[in-house]
Parts: sequence; C-alpha cells; structure tokens
Amino acid sequence: MRIAFFTDTFYPQVNGVSNTLSYLSRYLKARNIEHVFFAPDYGFDSDECAGLPVTRFKGFCPIIYPECRIAFAPLEKITGLLAEFAPDVVHIVTELSMGLVGLRAAEALGIPVVMSYHTNFDKYLHFYHLTYFSQALWHYMKWFHSFALVNLCPSRDTLESMKRRGFQNLGIWSRGIDLDRFGPSHFSPELRERLGARDKTVFLYVGRVSVEKGLDVLMQSIRAVNETHGDRVQFWITGDGPFLREIASLKLPNVVFTGEKRGAELAQVYASADAFVFPSGTETFGNVLLEAMASGLAPICTDSGGVTDYTVHDENALVCRYGDSDSLSRAILDLLDPQLRSRIRQKALQTAKSRSWDSIFDSLMLHYGSATLSLPARRQADIHKS
Repeated sequence: MRIAFFTDTFYPQVNGVSNTLSYLSRYLKARNIEHVFFAPDYGFDSDECAGLPVTRFKGFCPIIYPECRIAFAPLEKITGLLAEFAPDVVHIVTELSMGLVGLRAAEALGIPVVMSYHTNFDKYLHFYHLTYFSQALWHYMKWFHSFALVNLCPSRDTLESMKRRGFQNLGIWSRGIDLDRFGPSHFSPELRERLGARDKTVFLYVGRVSVEKGLDVLMQSIRAVNETHGDRVQFWITGDGPFLREIASLKLPNVVFTGEKRGAELAQVYASADAFVFPSGTETFGNVLLEAMASGLAPICTDSGGVTDYTVHDENALVCRYGDSDSLSRAILDLLDPQLRSRIRQKALQTAKSRSWDSIFDSLMLHYGSATLSLPARRQADIHKS
C-alpha cells in the first residue's frame, strides 16, 4: 500500500497532530509501507524532521495562529506529484490550504480519500471573538468532509459532536503514547532543585500558551490556592504562545515559565513534576494529558472535550467543571494529599500503558484498506499506471 498525506501542520511545528504524524511515519516505515507528506515550509527544520518523507510548499503566517503556515501549493504541481507517487489512498489531515489542494488532486485522479478531524475550530473562534464566522465555517467543513469515504475522529466525544452537526461516514482514529519516550524514569532531582521546587508539590502544564487552553482559569485558581497554600506549591508552565506575555505579567510568585521543551528535556520536565493540570476544554483528544499519565503524574482535567474519553473522576484523574476556577482550585488542593496523588497516579499509569501506538495504527490501516476496496480493481490499476 502507498499513502499520501496532506497536512497544514507538520514538524518543525510541535503539536498533537505533528507528533501523531511522526509516530505514524515510523510505524509505516517499520512495515515497509511507502508514504509521503505534503506540508508547509516553515523556513527551518528540526531534529524531529530527520528522515520524514515530506514535500514542502511555502506560504504565510496567519494572524490568529502565527506558529502555523498557510501554504501556497499549485494544483497542477500537486496533481503531477500525486500521479507520480501513485498512492492507493490519500489521507487529508487538515481542511485548509494543503488539505483543499490535496482533495482536488485526489478527486482529479480518482484516488480514494480518507480524512481526519483534529481541531475544534468553533470553540477557537469563540476565544478569538470571531464567532460571526461560525456558520460559514461549518458550512465549509460539512462540504469538505462530504468527499471522504470515512471521517476519522480522535475521540468518541468528537465523533458525537460531528454527528450532531450532520457529518457522515464517521469513524474513530484514537491516539496512543510512546512509553519509551515518556516515563517516571526521567525524573530529575537536579531540575527540581534548579527551579526551586525541592520541597514543594509541582503542578505542570504543557501545551500552547493560548487563551483557548483555559489558562486564564488556571491563573485564577493559582491566585486562590496561593491565599492558603502558596508556600507548598509551584506551577510550571511549559510551552510558548500568544498568551504567555499576559500571564507572565501577573508575576505570580510560584509560577515558573520553562519555555518550550522538546525531546529528552520535555520527558524530564514531565517526570519531574508531581501532578498535571490541564484546564482546556477545546481538545479533540488531549495528547499532552496522556503523556503526563505515562510520565507518572496525577492529572487534573476538565469535563469537556476529547479528554473525557479516557478519564474517570477520582480514578485516573480529578475531573473539574470546565471553566470553573473554584472547581479547579479544589482539585489542586486535593492533590496536595500524597495518598490521593499516589492512588490517582497509579491508575493514570495503567491507562497510559493500555494505549499502544501499534494497536491504534493497526486500526487506521483497516480504514485505509476499506477505502481502497471502494474503487473497482480496474480503476486502481489505472491509477498506478498514471
């Protein structure tokens, strides 16, 4: 089987989608499955890009998400490259420029299309005061996804949301965790010492530092916790983004900004904290929460979005009401109890260990296989000759 991917986000931009595609590429290589990614050109590469089969196209940075790139990919060129590669299936990962040109090229060549849905755009529009685009956005999304033989959702929560909006041909493509990369063994007492957390309970946030991640609510909760337990806790914010300057200006005394971390440094930050606090309610899955679980942290999350697929309150997480700073504050204070933290931590580790990437990608390959069977054998032969 040969697979072509079209995505508007890819390494060196780091997020849940680019991480997932990197793991998927390793899986495909291990099974000698030829594949290529069509993605934006970010103007630089990183260590994560090494060995990934990618063809890039230049573009511009959108104002709402400057870390991203909107690429200009000529349809004629893309169609030629796609015909030359002759894939059995095209997987369209995102719906913007690369996704749209990929869809047009696949339709022109008669190649079956699988799509996946990764971002709660309507919730993002709310946070950026652009809700007047919501109706037009959903009209476009329904049109775009109507061309897919299957639309893959990362969580049951996302699938049900899309079903309510009238999307068809829905399936599940969940997410896994790399237990070789993330684990409690990466604990670093030196890191805790350097950040001034030797005798404190550390609550970690990892992710994009942006308003849609619920960080305004987290700051309110930190203020409340500090009124009674400020000397016992420390909060690490790991990541970068447009909201960083605003929350840093609050100058909360026990909040440490580590900056963006990657690779071994990121695994060390995870394992060196005590608990994970994730106030976002906009996630379609929430990869970082699973990474925290695998790292041995007791997590706090909300009752909204894809994280609800694999979290159970008072078992493998403390689940708070989304957007409720009082609920979040109580959960933080509850996890100051070492016994509760240990119990939640053990269940969280079990959850992470049950989600191997291989099993998740095996199910994805079944979707690809079903898509290729949708074309008559003669048409598949014609594609390979083109």
